[in-house]
Amino acid sequence: MNDAVERYADGLAEGLAPELLEPEAVSRKAIFREQIAEDWDQLNEQERELVSQADRALLEMAEEVAGFWREDMISDIREREKIPESHWWWWLDRIADGDYPQEHLPETA
Repeated sequence: MNDAVERYADGLAEGLAPELLEPEAVSRKAIFREQIAEDWDQLNEQERELVSQADRALLEMAEEVAGFWREDMISDIREREKIPESHWWWWLDRIADGDYPQEHLPETA
């Protein structure tokens, strides 16, 4: 299994694990999800389904996670790395606030 998929899905695939609700813990998932996006064409169907499950959990918990995005200064990383809006996993704070473009959300949302 792809290492980034395992690291991303750990604590997310079955719903958001309580231990992820710590500074830097859940926000680290954006880094793993970015790696997955880069390798998406190389993932098998099982890996893609696992990512979709984790995506759904992360989106469902956007309000709970948004505070960590703010605390961990994800916006600084977005600006520095020029993260596009289409990479929704970097924008959970805006998703929670309701001002994120719906067209960029995955079909699983």
